[in-house]
Amino acid sequence: MKKLIITAMLVSGAWAIEQPGFSKFDLNSDGKITKSELDEARTQRMKQRADDGRMLRNAGERHSFKQIDINKNGFISKEEFILHEKMHQNQSCLTWQNSAL
Repeated sequence: MKKLIITAMLVSGAWAIEQPGFSKFDLNSDGKITKSELDEARTQRMKQRADDGRMLRNAGERHSFKQIDINKNGFISKEEFILHEKMHQNQSCLTWQNSAL
């Protein structure tokens, strides 16, 4: 039953509230994310969470810029960002299900 509830929350996006959207990484609002913007946004997020007394889980396992930039043009588009989020969300769901068995 626990697996079903967690899976439903992941699929429905109930946990997506915790995740920052594209605009939080696109610091100059030009519609694309550079490596430096990604690094800066991640640093800001980690600092803010630490200031709030909360740490990022699995921060050391985050995906690299190269992994998210699927077409290798040196920028992360909104489409690539969303695809990465969906893939990561599905991966988290499968990892949790396997660990709960």
